[in-house]
Amino acid sequence: MTVQLRKLEAKDAPFMLEWMHDPSINCFFRFNASEMTLDKCIDFINLFDGNVHFAIVDDNDEYLGTVSLKNITEKDAEYAISTRKKAHGTGTALRATEMILKYAFSELKLARVYLNVLVDNKRANAFYKKAGFVFWYAEKNAIDIKGETKDLNWYYIDSDMFL
Repeated sequence: MTVQLRKLEAKDAPFMLEWMHDPSINCFFRFNASEMTLDKCIDFINLFDGNVHFAIVDDNDEYLGTVSLKNITEKDAEYAISTRKKAHGTGTALRATEMILKYAFSELKLARVYLNVLVDNKRANAFYKKAGFVFWYAEKNAIDIKGETKDLNWYYIDSDMFL
């Protein structure tokens, strides 16, 4: 299966809701994804806020997930990814990550891409290391999710580490 990135489209919204409403996935989100509706997803797709959001799609243009660069500056950006369950374990997220990092470093000419992830999200922490991100630091009591204080791990990858 070939993985490609393209602009998010309204037709992706129902598939986005699939991962947003999945408790095994949304338990790690900072927003209440279970309250997302089709209309709110379409609003997100149509919103231009300076961030870059791509649909991850297969050979048949079926939406598999979203990969993003947020808080973009002249030097760096924050990376984020979420995929449907059907894409888990297929290498889809790794290929999409490689593509968006190439975009960040080659097209946007950024020096660094960073991310943060809940310490509790063991699967994601392992994935980011596999994708080449380097552990930066741990932030204790960083955020509140559903009334519970959570710790974050921060990771980064620099352009010279990727190319």
